[in-house]
Amino acid sequence: MDKYEDKLTGTYGRKGGWKVPEGYFEKAYKEISEKLPDAPEVVCHVPMTRWQRLKPYIYLAAMFAGIWLMMQVFHHAAGDMTLNLDNPPEHIAMAMQDSDINSDYFIIPESYSEEAEMVYEVSSQYNSIEDFAEDFGYEMEPEYASMKINE
Repeated sequence: MDKYEDKLTGTYGRKGGWKVPEGYFEKAYKEISEKLPDAPEVVCHVPMTRWQRLKPYIYLAAMFAGIWLMMQVFHHAAGDMTLNLDNPPEHIAMAMQDSDINSDYFIIPESYSEEAEMVYEVSSQYNSIEDFAEDFGYEMEPEYASMKINE
């Protein structure tokens, strides 16, 4: 290989035959820029529309509405597993009426909430709903007042 390379460099030399004349690119740039028309400077400030200003807040509200709706669907699909403490004595009366709760071997499943645990603890301290109502000065709603708990 050295033999052919030496022969080529001897015949043609090391420099390529392609040269750019001095100042060619500067001259070409100047000629091209002179031929181009002047570009108008466009400074345009477009004011935001009302929709563009409100869009992030509407999307945020839609996201929270979607989360709420999804939670409602999951709650409905899972059934009413947790007890609501809006009216605790009724829930305690219902818990005390359940025969499983009155047994000594009752175990609260992990799917129950802390509210259900609290209702169980409170209901296990009372033998009747009358004692509970007396301690807390609570009057039962009419639909729950007639429940027989100790049967």
